[in-house]
Amino acid sequence: MADAPAALAGLSRLAEAYAVILCDVFGVLHDATRVFPAAAAALAAFRAGGGTVVLISNAAEPGARLSESLRARGIRDTYDDLVTAADVARSLLVGATVRRVHHIGAARDRVLFADLPVTPVPVDAAEQIVCTGYPDCDDDLDATLAAAAQRGLHLLCTNPDTCLTVGATHLRFAGLVAARYRAFGGHVVETGKPGALIYRRALDKAERSRGQPVDPTRILGIGDTVALDVVGALGNGFGALHIGTAQPPPADASTRLYRMPALVW
Repeated sequence: MADAPAALAGLSRLAEAYAVILCDVFGVLHDATRVFPAAAAALAAFRAGGGTVVLISNAAEPGARLSESLRARGIRDTYDDLVTAADVARSLLVGATVRRVHHIGAARDRVLFADLPVTPVPVDAAEQIVCTGYPDCDDDLDATLAAAAQRGLHLLCTNPDTCLTVGATHLRFAGLVAARYRAFGGHVVETGKPGALIYRRALDKAERSRGQPVDPTRILGIGDTVALDVVGALGNGFGALHIGTAQPPPADASTRLYRMPALVW
């Protein structure tokens, strides 16, 4: 495995090398219980110097709802635009004129379908599956996935992450459902990181904001999860800044990979 990159003192060390930042939200700007003011200030300083910031999140809520949540936390004037995995999923549903979906995930995640002509239905009546998280009870999950695969339904997965252990709590995410669906021979479309769809949407927003195309080598992805943020950024030809110290860099780490314990200017 490649050696871990040396930790940077601050984002200012990279400001001249990059024109656009695609920044993760959870784990970088806040952790649900705390906001990280230094991280927001770092993004604001980057913008003040002429840079463009697009937030990119695997959240199951549409971007407009996430923006409201960030403002409520006092996070504002730190980004030019944002995109969520829910935004990508919504576009795919609209583009495919899907009307009946089988939803797997928390009931609160059905905000993804707000204002869409979409109705959650049982799997045997669905045109598509949308998975936003791991179900609280998975007793019937395999039967549901087997039935969906037999019908040839596509599964939209908003968060390809699989699991995380926080203290004594083991959390499971939508990526585990997607893996099980693939095992049944089902087709999965990932609308969140590290998939290309959400990065393509974020790049479109950055280019509209700047009014011109952006060279991928001038784009920096920032996030705290190697498998999602770092792999996604490097895989799309961008630089990657890993926030945190707990995870090692990927084996193909290059001179485009940087790290910082926390995002500061």
